[in-house]
Amino acid sequence: MALRDHSLDDRITASAREEFCEKGYTGASLRKIAEKAGVTVGAIQTRYKSKDELFACLLKPFLDEIGAMFQNIRADYYSETDVDLLAGLKASMQHESSAILHLIFDHYEDAVLLLCQSSGSSLEHYFEEIVQSKIKESIAFFQMAGFTGVDEKLLGFLISAQFDSYRRIVTECSDYKTAEEYMKSLMIYHFGGWTAFFDAINKSQEDR
Repeated sequence: MALRDHSLDDRITASAREEFCEKGYTGASLRKIAEKAGVTVGAIQTRYKSKDELFACLLKPFLDEIGAMFQNIRADYYSETDVDLLAGLKASMQHESSAILHLIFDHYEDAVLLLCQSSGSSLEHYFEEIVQSKIKESIAFFQMAGFTGVDEKLLGFLISAQFDSYRRIVTECSDYKTAEEYMKSLMIYHFGGWTAFFDAINKSQEDR
């Protein structure tokens, strides 16, 4: 059996990244990737079963870092249950936004691929799945903290709007300093929404 030529691997992944960045997942083709890499389509297909698998493999290290980051954020989030909840939420939001921004700009090209160029791939809904997971965790957190009667749909709106800020940052800001300044203003804005949300919960509980 012929040995696989590992010297081609980097050429294939570099060409694939270039093609996906230029044309997005849907517009990219294995034929063009092969041409850019100077290999045959067959050489790609011996390494990756499909275009989707190639795309997912390019992003796997980034996705692994996202998973690890949110595990750390989740631990920080729950560590705030013994302090003033609103103050704890503000601190957690600041920590979360800082961690996400650093991750985005440490892997900016990957962030663009995932958030802007993944339509049609198995990762197309990855970001929305993160948002939905965050909503479920937040509902569980509020229940654990003793808040009853939480409007779960409104909670979902608030979290979705907050996370959409990161997508807009990736789309419209290519340098960290500018993004950081925008995110500081956005966090002030979003925290105002969370303050109103807590006020509504407290009023509802007082009226009972």
